[in-house]
Amino acid sequence: MPVISTNTAANTAVRFLNRNSSDQTNSLAKLASGSNINKASDDAAGLAISTKIGTDVAALEQASTNASHGISVLQTADGGASNIADIVERMKTLASQSASGTVTDVERAYVQAEFSQLQDEIDGITESTRYNGQSLLDGSSPSNNDTETAAAYASTTAATDYAAAASAVDATATFSVNNTKVTITSASDGTNTTAMDTDALVAAINTALEDGGNYTVSAAKNGDGEIEFTSLQTGDNAKVSISNISSTGDGAALVTAMGLVAGDASGTTTAVDTTGAEIVVGSTSADTINLSIDSLDTESLGIADLDVSTEEGAAEALSVLDMAIDKISDARAEIGATMSRFEFRSSQIDTSVENLEAAKSAIADVDIAKEQASLSSSSVKVQAAVAAASQANQMPQNLLSLIR
Repeated sequence: MPVISTNTAANTAVRFLNRNSSDQTNSLAKLASGSNINKASDDAAGLAISTKIGTDVAALEQASTNASHGISVLQTADGGASNIADIVERMKTLASQSASGTVTDVERAYVQAEFSQLQDEIDGITESTRYNGQSLLDGSSPSNNDTETAAAYASTTAATDYAAAASAVDATATFSVNNTKVTITSASDGTNTTAMDTDALVAAINTALEDGGNYTVSAAKNGDGEIEFTSLQTGDNAKVSISNISSTGDGAALVTAMGLVAGDASGTTTAVDTTGAEIVVGSTSADTINLSIDSLDTESLGIADLDVSTEEGAAEALSVLDMAIDKISDARAEIGATMSRFEFRSSQIDTSVENLEAAKSAIADVDIAKEQASLSSSSVKVQAAVAAASQANQMPQNLLSLIR
């Protein structure tokens, strides 16, 4: 019914005007910001998902940086290890020169002077190969390999002092230690063979090993009075292999005395929780790669005490330097393998960031064409509502004409 105290038409027009104006404002905000979600009420679930994806993307971008830093650390360490390998190669050349019978002790003293300087230089390189102020190769870095290793050792089963038997011939026992032939002879005076206690047996074995050029395995008498063979090398790659046991004359008694049994023994490697540094390469703390670098100073390589000023010392150096070269090669191989892993992970991170950003865009970014169409529709509706409100405001005036 027609009334003048309540303008229902105007109220309705204003309500639609407010609604259309709000839609127009929302469309303008989305177009201006480029985001489909400007407040939680726009899309509560979408806001939660896009925020989570955004934090993952931010973490992965930092993880990509972490991986790049890891690669840089390894490249720096490998550069230092390469120089150390070159120095050890030169040291082996010097040891070979000193071991030759064509040089005298005077020349060996000159060779030792350079050899000693090279030992110092290796330690200098391990200390000066730094990244972010941390030395990488001297064992002081957080990324140092703290893995505990033990030497390989083979303990004889029943070594006792050799009791010489009456014999007119020499008693000889022959066996191989890591493919080095060892021959132990108890000489005969024509009636009896010479008795040898455990210490004499150990000395004879070590002499034979050194004569065979093997300085990486040595024999010693342990606390139980047994003969124990121990490798200079440590870890799983360390081996002590006793083989080819034979005897002549009263040599069987020698074999029994030494307690020799053919067989192989290996060293051990025990993981330590503090080994290496954990580099975060993902969006959670569980996504890590362990960056572990071996110490390559002269002490770790076992070459700190080498001396080539004598022919015997030079012969020992030749054997030990081979072991050091193997350790350097193993360390560089581990560095290369870890570097390769970082490179693949870095590539995977870049792919993940790209895909997550695309997923976030699908949720949070505004569709410009669609929103422009909505804005145009809202603008027309606002104009229509304004016109309707204007007409509704004229209606009470028109009703007044009925009472004139």
